Amino acid sequence: MMEEGINFDFEQYINNYQGRTRLNRAFFIADSCPSIAVEALQFALQYITQETHSIELYEACLEKLNLALSQRQQPAMELNRQWMETTSDNNKTRLAQLERELKTYRSNMVKESIRVAQTKLGDYYYDVGNLTEASRNFTKTREFCTTSKNMLDLCFNMIKVHMESDQHHHLASYVARAEVIPQLPDKANTMSTLRCYQAISTLFTGDTNAFTSVGQLLTQQVTIEASAVINQVLSANDVAIYGGLCALASMDRRALQDLLNTNTQFRAFLELEPQVREIMELFQSSKYAACFTLLETLKPTWKLDMYLSPHIDSIIQHIREKAMVQYCLPYSSIDLRSMAQAFNTDVETVEEDLVQLIGQKKKITARIDSHDKILYTKRQNERSQAFDQSMNLGEEYENAARSIMLRVNLVKADMVIR
Repeated sequence: MMEEGINFDFEQYINNYQGRTRLNRAFFIADSCPSIAVEALQFALQYITQETHSIELYEACLEKLNLALSQRQQPAMELNRQWMETTSDNNKTRLAQLERELKTYRSNMVKESIRVAQTKLGDYYYDVGNLTEASRNFTKTREFCTTSKNMLDLCFNMIKVHMESDQHHHLASYVARAEVIPQLPDKANTMSTLRCYQAISTLFTGDTNAFTSVGQLLTQQVTIEASAVINQVLSANDVAIYGGLCALASMDRRALQDLLNTNTQFRAFLELEPQVREIMELFQSSKYAACFTLLETLKPTWKLDMYLSPHIDSIIQHIREKAMVQYCLPYSSIDLRSMAQAFNTDVETVEEDLVQLIGQKKKITARIDSHDKILYTKRQNERSQAFDQSMNLGEEYENAARSIMLRVNLVKADMVIR
């Protein structure tokens, strides 16, 4: 639950998206931030009555809205019974018509007509909020798909159902199927959209390298030209935020420098989120205090993103650990008080983080003098290391020379080499 005083422009945020994600994001924001709940739920209620035919969603949303209004001591909204009755009648008529059409086409055995009718029935159930029936009907279209476009439509229909029901493993499988469809229509935009879905599913499927994968997907494989297409999943701003933060948590300094300087596609996304770019530049300049201050300032806003929120603390912790490792690299001993100042935190927090990095995560080879607050890093003798490398290289050359001499002698003896 977010604090009341957050500075968040809901209207500007929600207008970055198209389709059902607007509704889902509005619900998430309402649940996460009481100060914006009424505005978010009023938007959601309007969306439901104008863009869907789900009476169940309408009743659930109105109940939430009236609870939020009562907490503000404002009058409750009444049920729009006329809309509910009209929608209920229309739903029954529409369902009966779609089932008749499907039955007729099945008796005629026209594959394309059956596919279209089955898809329409899936769309109907998705529209009224019955995801189980929507999935069942979309799945049935598979045997009637005859073109790449048909298969792609099936994959996207199943992806949106699994996205809605938070079944991220199933979502990932349909993304993988869509990727290998031959002769993909509108390939650049299609692949960018699939990469956005894949990035979200990767965050939620427990992949140990999730941040690395998401960073690579969004910084390398989504085009700025696809912004108007991907906004049913992620906005262009989201690509900059998710991609930038995950890259910062997982990529080395050289790769980050390439993102900032030479990756023209991702630079275009970063222009939409200059604060993310600033965070990356501060990190690259080793200005860690300013970097983490800005991260903490923006974190409450990122907590309102339904896909980023569960992971933002972990992402920032990965960035912090990476910064600490980089900070320790040049030194044989470090005063923890100076390190705490560099990271804009207290000595106890720095010491706790270092204990984790040394003991559990094995990212730093060092020991801590807790009394004097000094970190001593264990550095391998560089002279000894260079000598060992030279000896190993010499042995490799010697073995290679022996092999060459053996071959020469075999050739001289006119022996067949097989």
